[in-house]
Amino acid sequence: MVKLGIIGTGRIANRFVLASETVQGLKVNAVYNPHPGSAEAFAANHKLAHAYSDFGSFLDEVDAVYIATPHSHHLEHGKLCISYGKPVLCEKSFTANAAQARELLDYAKEKGVFITEAIWTRYMPSRKIITDIIESGELGAVHMLSANLGYRLIHKERLTNP
Repeated sequence: MVKLGIIGTGRIANRFVLASETVQGLKVNAVYNPHPGSAEAFAANHKLAHAYSDFGSFLDEVDAVYIATPHSHHLEHGKLCISYGKPVLCEKSFTANAAQARELLDYAKEKGVFITEAIWTRYMPSRKIITDIIESGELGAVHMLSANLGYRLIHKERLTNP
């Protein structure tokens, strides 16, 4: 059983815990938030075993981490997790900019620790079907693929106030 910890207690963290309940071999057992009351309320609401406001104690308790904080904190949180050797699933946007993304990916590579962005479309069954069709040669030589996923992004603070 993989013991997963969540950094952050916002809307996406709540949704992630609910979704994780369908994954065999995975147990969200800890949450970190620098504000103890927030971590404790989140843990109680989701029946998690541990709530932490101390980052080191949190990381000692888990096998891997899901970062669910605003993207302005992803570089810092990602590097801390990697420094403890913890694999990371980082919510999108991966970081605040390309330079931070490169820094985080380079650090993970240097330390030999897995990190990836939690972009759900990458892991959908349809993604493998598309790849299989392209690689089969059924369509001939594919030189370009354009695909869109759209939904309303107005009034999203992460976009208007990074």
